Amino acid sequence: MAEQTEDSASPSPVEEMAAGPETAADSAGQAPTKPTITFLGNSYDVMSVVGVSVAGTTLFACGTCGTGFYCLPFIPVILGAIGLLSLKDSVNPERTKLLSWISIGVGAVFLLLLLLLILFYVVYFGFIFTVIASEAGRGGF
Repeated sequence: MAEQTEDSASPSPVEEMAAGPETAADSAGQAPTKPTITFLGNSYDVMSVVGVSVAGTTLFACGTCGTGFYCLPFIPVILGAIGLLSLKDSVNPERTKLLSWISIGVGAVFLLLLLLLILFYVVYFGFIFTVIASEAGRGGF
C-alpha cells in the first residue's frame, strides 16, 4: 500500500492558518518567521473589500463636493510607497512589490496628466490675455 512520508503527516499551510498563530508556532517548535495572514478568502471576499474601497472613495469625493477628486492621484502614489517600504512584513513580497509599483505608476501618470492640464490652462489664459492686451493697445475696441 501507499506509505505516508514524514512531510505528508505535517499540517498544510491552510490548516496552520486556520489553527491560528499560537498553534502554528507551537507545531513548528519556534516562532513563525512570516507574519500571520490577516485576510484569507475567495473572490467574493475580495469583491466585498473592493466594494468598501469604492464606497469610501465615493464618500470622499462627494463629501468634499468634488474637490476630493484632485487628491485621488496622490493616494495610489502614497499607498504604493507604503507598500514598498513594508515589503519585509508582507505575506507575499513579490505580489506586494508588483502591485505597489503598478499603483505608483498609475498614480504618477494621472498626476502628470493633472499637471499638464494645469499648465495648459495657464498657457491658454496667458495667450488670451496677451491677445486682449494687444487688441486694446491698437485701439481695436
